[in-house]
Amino acid sequence: MPVKCPIPIPRLTSKQFGDLDFRVMPVAFEVHNDLGCYWNEIAYQSEMSVKIFDRFGSSDREVPLTVTFGNFQKTYRLDLVVESAGLYELKTVAAIKESHIGQVLNYLRLLDATRAKIVNFRLRRVESKFVNCSDTLAQRRAFKVDSGEYRGPAILLDVTISMLRDLGTKLANSLYTECLLSNVGHTQRRQIWRDRNVYQDFDLVAQDEAFVVTSLEATNLDFRIHLERMRSTAGLKMFHWINVSDRLVRLESVG
Repeated sequence: MPVKCPIPIPRLTSKQFGDLDFRVMPVAFEVHNDLGCYWNEIAYQSEMSVKIFDRFGSSDREVPLTVTFGNFQKTYRLDLVVESAGLYELKTVAAIKESHIGQVLNYLRLLDATRAKIVNFRLRRVESKFVNCSDTLAQRRAFKVDSGEYRGPAILLDVTISMLRDLGTKLANSLYTECLLSNVGHTQRRQIWRDRNVYQDFDLVAQDEAFVVTSLEATNLDFRIHLERMRSTAGLKMFHWINVSDRLVRLESVG
């Protein structure tokens, strides 16, 4: 299996998660009242875990979620799992942002689970947000491939398709990139300098060919234009653009 977690988190309905959350959030408010809003994340994580275990008899923190594909392995840590069902991501940030929601969606899709909640303790009042995921792993593995404009190494194409058939679409682009760097021969992340003070990190699949993974919902002409400009100014022969959308994976070589 490409994804392993010691707790098989179920696909909860809105009501099931809501009923659990109705009992969890009073604990969050109590912890916030006790500690205030300026402790670091691990303090709230520890207090939440202890109090929930005392009251519910089941609380797990820092639960490992391991993703494996070929030579690649990465372990995420789930902040808090309540009663082996409710996933909570605890934050101490100025505000909950789209990047935080994306992080939790990535977890839910890896787990093939449906619901979680982000709880932020940094503000004067506890901030929280439900995160819902309706798609399934089977749905995310069902996609079409368009490689008509691809002129890069066959191994990059093959590994990309194999990886997505295994892990599914709609995961974090950074995860896909790390998988490809670990499983495609001769790949490396390298700094290319424009002048003495300006450089950019590029993921190279050959000495003068780079690749990039995006998740745009439609072919984006503006992105292609700027990718071509970057290719030219970096002195690269070609840029291989891998766009992973919901039902279509498109590989195109620019240059």
